[in-house]
Amino acid sequence: MTDSPDPTPLVLLHGLGQAPMAWEDVIVPLYPSRRLLTPWVPGLKPTDKERVTVADAAAKLDTDLMLEGMQAVDLGGQSYGAVVATRLAADFPERVRRLVLIAGLVRPPRALMKMQLRMLKMMPASRLADSSVSKERLLHTLDIVRNIDLTDALPKITAPTLVLIGSKDVANRSSAQALASGIPGAQLREVPGAGHQVNVEQPKALVEILREFLD
Repeated sequence: MTDSPDPTPLVLLHGLGQAPMAWEDVIVPLYPSRRLLTPWVPGLKPTDKERVTVADAAAKLDTDLMLEGMQAVDLGGQSYGAVVATRLAADFPERVRRLVLIAGLVRPPRALMKMQLRMLKMMPASRLADSSVSKERLLHTLDIVRNIDLTDALPKITAPTLVLIGSKDVANRSSAQALASGIPGAQLREVPGAGHQVNVEQPKALVEILREFLD
C-alpha cells in the first residue's frame, strides 16, 4: 500500500483594505488537509516603499512560490488579490492548477473607483493601521487599479476557474460575469448572504465551496 500524494498547496491572496489575517476563518478548517500560504500581496504590505504594478506583483509571487518549492498551486484571490491572481494565472499558467476569483475585476467601473477613493480619503489612517493596513499603500494601489484592463489576459488562463461573487455585491456583478465569460470554461457562482468581502462575511460557505472545487 502506497501513501497518496500530498494535495496541491493552496495560496490565498487578500484584497484591498485587508491583511493576510482576513483569511483566518477560511484557512483554519482547511489546515489539516493541505499546505496553505496567505502572503502579503506585493505592494500592499505597510512596509513596502514603492508602487508595484499588477504584472510585477504577479511575477514576484511566482518567484516566491518557486522559492517555497511550490511548482504548482491552487490559487485564490479576493478583490485586488483576485486581480493579481488573474494576472499570475495568465502569465505563469504552469504555476496554477486551479483558480478561484472572488469579487475580481477585468476593468474597474469608473463610478465604483471614484466612490472607493472618496471613502478611503475620508477614513482615518489610524483605523486602517489597527488592521495592519497602510492608507498610503491603499491610495497608491487604487491609482494602479484605475488603469487595469485584463481583457487580453483572460484567454491565456488554462486552469479550471471558479468565479465567485457575493449575492449582495451588486456593484461587482458585471465584473464577475465578464471574468467568467472571458476565461475559457470558467464557472460563475453566487455566494448567498455575502457582500464584497466573501472571505470575511461568509467564511464557512467559502470553505465548503473551496473543498468542493479543489478536491
